[in-house]
Amino acid sequence: MNFIRKFIKSNVANMLPHCHILITGTPPPPPPLSPLLQKEERNIPWTERERELQLVRDYKPHKDVQHLRIMLYGPPGAGKSSFINSVHSVLRGKIATRALAAATFGVSFTNAYRTYKIQKGNPEMFYPFVFTDTMGLESDDEGAIHVEDIKLAMNGHVKEGYTFKPTALLRESDPNYNSSPTLDDKVHIVVFVIPADRVSIISDKTWRKMKDVRLHARDKGIPQIAIMTKIDEACPEVKKDIKNAYRSKRLNQLMQTASMNLGIPLNCIFLVKNYHTEIEANNDVDSLILSVLKKIIDYGEDYLNDL
Repeated sequence: MNFIRKFIKSNVANMLPHCHILITGTPPPPPPLSPLLQKEERNIPWTERERELQLVRDYKPHKDVQHLRIMLYGPPGAGKSSFINSVHSVLRGKIATRALAAATFGVSFTNAYRTYKIQKGNPEMFYPFVFTDTMGLESDDEGAIHVEDIKLAMNGHVKEGYTFKPTALLRESDPNYNSSPTLDDKVHIVVFVIPADRVSIISDKTWRKMKDVRLHARDKGIPQIAIMTKIDEACPEVKKDIKNAYRSKRLNQLMQTASMNLGIPLNCIFLVKNYHTEIEANNDVDSLILSVLKKIIDYGEDYLNDL
């Protein structure tokens, strides 16, 4: 009896397309394409969070510096400050808000040159890498940070706490100008932060500014990577399951767009979801952040070794 049922079911399924042609005179529509790739474009160790976390905890900087300096750069509201907070959350095991982050985007929320350390263990110990947060790139010139100021910051000439002035460049005569930067003051890796949900509406002027900074970093030998934030807002499949990040055709397309506009290789572009509405840490969100953080440390350390 079961054999008969299977036979009928199989044959009915095979006959359906022919019945559709007989009734409508046209072939049936093809099945909808999946929004996901068959396998991940990147291998993320989803189940090895503790091992990845320990690798970061065990990192020791190059002997000539106290810390690896990581500069974040990108449009306002892209998630630069939120990324710092998210890294802090992953390493401390609880949601943190060390760097103030704006709830909405528009004009830049960060307007001063700030360096953020992350506590490790007791209050007197810190991880041997720091994040430098910069004012966001405005789409117009009014209120925009000067690209030349960013270049000065990369070279270690901007003192901590300096407030960027859209109307004037930082001059050597300014008390906030560091005329004798040490290797610790200089940037060791530049991280471009790009909002995935707004890639298509980033202005050509903003792309040019980011590319200008990238080329300056390249000329100085400073490595650069890009991270795409807000991936859950850009792709419904990722909103359902963060593990779909590197399977999403939509995000894959956005990475290619960013690569073309910024001139940065695809293998130097990474996907992250910052902690935003969550009040508890999530292992899968942590895994994506840790995969990026490890690459940042690796590239920055290679740069210091080359020096």
